[in-house]
Amino acid sequence: MSTARARGFLPALALLLLSLTACSDDPPPPTYSGSGYDDVATLMQKTLDKRARGLRTHDVARFRKALDRGDAGLVEEQQAYFDNLAQLPVGELHYEVAADTITPVEGSEDYWVEVVLSLGLDGYDATPTRTRDRFLFTPSPDKSRLVITSTTDYSWETAHPGNLQPWDLGPIQVREAVGVLGVFDDTTVRNAGKVLDAAGSGRSDVRSVIGSTSATAPTGVVVYSLRDPAFLRGLADQTVGDPDRADGLTIAVPVDGMDASQGVASYRIFLNPRVLEQPVGVLGRLVRHELTHATLGSRGHGAPLWLSEGVAEYVSVQPMAPARRRLPARALDLAATVTDLPGAAQFGGPDAEAWYAVSWWVCEYVASVYGRPVLLLLLDRLADGADQAQVLPEVLGVTPAQLAQRGVGLMERTYSGQEGP
Repeated sequence: MSTARARGFLPALALLLLSLTACSDDPPPPTYSGSGYDDVATLMQKTLDKRARGLRTHDVARFRKALDRGDAGLVEEQQAYFDNLAQLPVGELHYEVAADTITPVEGSEDYWVEVVLSLGLDGYDATPTRTRDRFLFTPSPDKSRLVITSTTDYSWETAHPGNLQPWDLGPIQVREAVGVLGVFDDTTVRNAGKVLDAAGSGRSDVRSVIGSTSATAPTGVVVYSLRDPAFLRGLADQTVGDPDRADGLTIAVPVDGMDASQGVASYRIFLNPRVLEQPVGVLGRLVRHELTHATLGSRGHGAPLWLSEGVAEYVSVQPMAPARRRLPARALDLAATVTDLPGAAQFGGPDAEAWYAVSWWVCEYVASVYGRPVLLLLLDRLADGADQAQVLPEVLGVTPAQLAQRGVGLMERTYSGQEGP
């Protein structure tokens, strides 16, 4: 993206406002007491309104009028952004200037400011999401308005990770099927059909096990698969384990990136491009695992990982014939050492894959002995960090250690005598 460059001196803001009064049919912007930049904020908002309308209506000429068109690099970069959003099912889209963040650039008449973008994807977001970015504005050549000269402040973005979506970072390729929106790049789009099929059938499979989502949840799911690591790097410290090593991730998209109390607008899925070449059955199982997290949403938030991940693994294998439900190679070796339910350290360690299998079979045990509804009951009872040493005896009549040993015992009995896992 374009970065700010040193600029020569331009006429004072007062002259800019006088020129606006003389050359435009619009009334002059109001002047208030307060921050000292209210007139600047008004001009910025007019430019952002033009940009938003151009994006909503696919009017590239209007969109470009909001840009510093003397910067060829900026125009090219922003054309890619325009093309990206034109592929998305955009419902609501508008910008708002955060007037209290306006900062003049010393030695010029440019201004940095934080802007809030409200963007909703029809059928995929329960409500529009609000994200912040930092733009640079400069007077237009005729000094009648302010135009955007950069949409990137690298130091600001470093301090605000997780604020960018794939369409902010480079060209994307969007494909859509019933209830599934796939976001790919030029290298992953060749597998779009396989991904859309897996996600489409997976949605039905998951709901047949755990039921439908709430009436207020979006009906569709967004799936990302892109090779550029920039998006994943922005998710640092927001996922379990290293996102670069994960085959799949479920991403909670907040309603307001600056206020977690506003809740979640949607849950989206990321698939590591390396899994796209896997057999259809392997890919389908992974997609169902992530769809389980996305479908459950905030239900069970704060429950122990063995339960949330075990439920997702349990659901992911249900459409498969029992003989095709494969275990990781280390799972049976690890089972012999299990004395208790795994915690966060086990899921972040070298045997994480085997601990996923242990958690799956603990959930298999619960479902087979107590019934599937009890798995969801446990999610509810163990949410928000509830003490499993108290809850498990109340609900199941066993201690955590006993539950772990019974789960691995069922796993060992199921796979004993087979030629490898």
